[in-house]
Amino acid sequence: MAKVVVVFNGQVQKEQSIDRARLNIGRRPGNELILDHLAVSGRHAAIDTTSEGSFILDLGSTNGTSVNGQPIKKHLLQNGDVIEMGKYQLKFVLEDDNYVAAPDETLKVARIKVLTGTNAGKEMILFKPITSLGSPGILVVSITREGNRFKIVFVEGKMFPKINDQSIDARPSILQHGDVIDLSGTKMEFQLS
Repeated sequence: MAKVVVVFNGQVQKEQSIDRARLNIGRRPGNELILDHLAVSGRHAAIDTTSEGSFILDLGSTNGTSVNGQPIKKHLLQNGDVIEMGKYQLKFVLEDDNYVAAPDETLKVARIKVLTGTNAGKEMILFKPITSLGSPGILVVSITREGNRFKIVFVEGKMFPKINDQSIDARPSILQHGDVIDLSGTKMEFQLS
């Protein structure tokens, strides 16, 4: 999971988890991260999180956005990057969960079985490091394989997917055998054997 540590005039103000596909940053209410200073525009910037990582985008702000002292329009964030907006500094922090697949680990077979819709009954084996599921423009997720652990991540769409009838957000979720994934009404079961 990622977060930003908000610093103003050298003092840490707060930490903000990046727990959604888009985190809006600006001076006005309605932004997920409000930075109350006149040098910050009403809708200043956004952090977009996709399967490729987290990107900071300047939204046409008056005073601009910098990363590590360099003005940017769009920038792929790396652990430790410092985003500057007015007198605010936002340090981007990736929190590692320290999972490493053992080299001698026997890989299990993972599959997705479609439960509803026109493809009900069909199965797909997850053999690639990353598999995308869904319909572009409606809802797309990716499933990443790390040894015998599988993470599902929201990529794009008008709504978030559900796992076992609970909505997930932009943060990766670890799949367990028997989990039911709901992509816009199409349900499928994750199986690991």
